[in-house]
Amino acid sequence: MIDDPNLGLLQKMLDAASLRHRVVANNIANVNTPGYQRRVVHFREQLAQAIAGGDTARIAELRPEIQVSSAGPTRPDGNNVTLERELADLMKNALMYKTCTQLLSARIASYRAAITGHSMRA
Repeated sequence: MIDDPNLGLLQKMLDAASLRHRVVANNIANVNTPGYQRRVVHFREQLAQAIAGGDTARIAELRPEIQVSSAGPTRPDGNNVTLERELADLMKNALMYKTCTQLLSARIASYRAAITGHSMRA
């Protein structure tokens, strides 16, 4: 087994991005539901604190949290979801997911090359 904290970090980031995608999709599905309050995933702040503290053990224990967000304007029906904000969040999250998968793929390719004795090609 390879002991690489970066693999664990990338896994956590992918898990959070996957959860965030589901939460944003749920927000979009409820854009016209009276009284629905937007949900958000909090993970970035926890991760930044763990990285700043150099606590790799804490990174392994991090779990993304879903919270209700009261930020933003609320319509008369009590709903605070705006389609534009959700679509922007969805696009930003898709870029984060793609970046993490590319980094993970490159990391795995370097291990594969080391194990098989082949050089990596650009």
